[in-house]
Formats: sequence, C-alpha cells, structure tokens
Amino acid sequence: GCDDLISAVFELGRTLCRLQLSDEELALFTAAVLLSPDRPWLMESKKVQKLQDKIYVALQHEIQKKHSTEDKLSKMVSKLPLMKTICNLHLDKLEFFRLLHPETAMNFPPLYKEVFNSELQYSDPRES
Repeated sequence: GCDDLISAVFELGRTLCRLQLSDEELALFTAAVLLSPDRPWLMESKKVQKLQDKIYVALQHEIQKKHSTEDKLSKMVSKLPLMKTICNLHLDKLEFFRLLHPETAMNFPPLYKEVFNSELQYSDPRES
C-alpha cells in the first residue's frame, strides 16, 4: 500500500503548518523547492542554482519583513531532506504502479506525466 507515503506527506504538512507560513512565504518556499538544481537530467543546473538562490534571498527578506523568528528559514530548509524522501518514495510507488498497471499509467493526466516523465519512462505496452 501507500500508507508510508501518505503518513510522510501528512507529517510534512503538519510540521509545515506549525510554522504558520504566510501565503508569500509558502509561495517562495514552494518555488525554491521546485527549482532544485540537483536533478540529474537538468542541463543548466548553475542557472537554476542562481535562480533558486535569488528566491531564497526573497524568502529571507519576506520572513524578516514580517518580523518572524530568525530560525524560521532554517526550520523550513530542514524539511528539505524529508521532502526528498517523500519524492523518492512517491517515485517508487509510481514505478510499482506503472509496472503493475501500464495501461492506466499511460492515461495519467498530461501534467502529471510531464512532471514525472523525466524520472520515469512511460512505455506503451502495445509496442512490446
């Protein structure tokens, strides 16, 4: 099942909720996470790193503007390993599902396939 994945996602959500992020902080943190330069298929990781750095600076500025505690950013960043673990767990579950139900996996929504296609290959079982 997916109990471990679901539990990890809810635990992450619970800990992030405790940080009481503003909409702006959450948006900037989300952007920083999405712009991860360590993806193996990325061609220009240095450019992505520079952009991510700018987003982290904007996030730090936003946190300071709200007079939040200084350790808020470090608490947010400390969640990144858990997020990476959740991502890998999700990819494992997705790969297992794709192998078990290839016809269904071929019909995943286009955005979902686009986001995860760089990590997984969706082969058409009719081509085999």
